[in-house]
Amino acid sequence: MSKPEQITAQKLLLAEGRDAELFLVWACRHFRRGHEIDFQVMDFGGINELTNFLKLLANDESYDNVETIVIARDAETDAKAATASIIHSMGQANLPVPQKPFEYTQNSALKTAFMIFPGPQHKDGRLEDLCLSMVEKDPLLKCVDDYLECAKAKGEQFPRIHKNKLHCFLAGKNDYAGLPIGLASRERAWDFEHPALDPFKRIIQEM
Repeated sequence: MSKPEQITAQKLLLAEGRDAELFLVWACRHFRRGHEIDFQVMDFGGINELTNFLKLLANDESYDNVETIVIARDAETDAKAATASIIHSMGQANLPVPQKPFEYTQNSALKTAFMIFPGPQHKDGRLEDLCLSMVEKDPLLKCVDDYLECAKAKGEQFPRIHKNKLHCFLAGKNDYAGLPIGLASRERAWDFEHPALDPFKRIIQEM
């Protein structure tokens, strides 16, 4: 079970997993350029851990200094179910609850929002799908698709095709081969100015 690290900032962004945590660290650094680093990104673990993570977070001695909490998770196979899950967790932790992703709500003490990967227009998907959309014009993706089709013809099965496609793409880039999403973010593998990131950019800038 994930336990919160000590709170050191007034703006918190809680991410589902280490890859999302590091991706959002570098997204925040990009979108909040010109600001001092006034945010803190934490990995809350698996989605079933979010409720307890939020309750434990409130026990931190610096919790009363927190101004903003933003939560980010994958849509997985059902964005509506992912939204309902976050709303339930926030309610259980007595947080102000936005009724949909990518909008803020607040009470007298806190401003909150939540974000669903790969974005508000998608009914399903994951962070990997968002990353792939940011490199959609890269000609290497045609090679990746050809390779995966060849592998399928040889009997390989890809129940997590989003991961296979993304890591195959990274493996074809000398600077990013072998890197997970988070470290690839640090190395500027993704186009943070791509329109697919606009909803995330707005939430991060308004923290």
